Amino acid sequence: MDTVSPYPGSGGDSRNRLLLELFSVLSRVVPAAYFSIACYGFWKNFVQTGKWTSLFWMVSEGMVVLLLVMRRQSLEISRRPWDWIVGIAGSLLVLLVRPTERAFLPDAAGFTLQFLGTAFEVYGKVTLGRSFGIVAANRGIVIRGAYRLVRHPIYLGYLVTHIGFLLSNGSARNLLVYLAAYFFQIARIFSEERLLAKNDAYRDYCRRVRYRLVPGVF
Repeated sequence: MDTVSPYPGSGGDSRNRLLLELFSVLSRVVPAAYFSIACYGFWKNFVQTGKWTSLFWMVSEGMVVLLLVMRRQSLEISRRPWDWIVGIAGSLLVLLVRPTERAFLPDAAGFTLQFLGTAFEVYGKVTLGRSFGIVAANRGIVIRGAYRLVRHPIYLGYLVTHIGFLLSNGSARNLLVYLAAYFFQIARIFSEERLLAKNDAYRDYCRRVRYRLVPGVF
């Protein structure tokens, strides 16, 4: 069995419910703490250097802390180890990038991409609301707003934001971090869709919204 329901009378015993509660707490507290520390580092860089790409990176990733704390209880959450690996790695690896002095484009160009990506990402997060999470789970099917454009609008916003940051903070380290992060991010998309596809409404949604991440491409 790949999923477990947290509600009494749904077939799960008390041990499974306790395990789910433990997973739920850990999946909130640990990432939120990690994101908070990383955001503080980027805030310090902005104060020291005045690089707007550092500030927008902090805003973009800082919203995750709030959404993790406020998210609703899962109806189903994956118990596949791989789904947990790709969810955590896809989310946390991006925190390993660092501001640099090398830029492929002026900071203003990178900032513009970050602004556009962050705006779309925020739109997606507002649409998703308390259904936000890191590990593949069913916290309610959302098909309105940004989700009418692609199935994973938050990830699309992140992609544009990360490209903007990389172009203004070029380094082999940052490039490798993003390549690794998006390997797991793509796997994360498939993990989430595999779980949600158990829902008739989500399968109908996938027929209407064809593209997962980039319109016309993927």
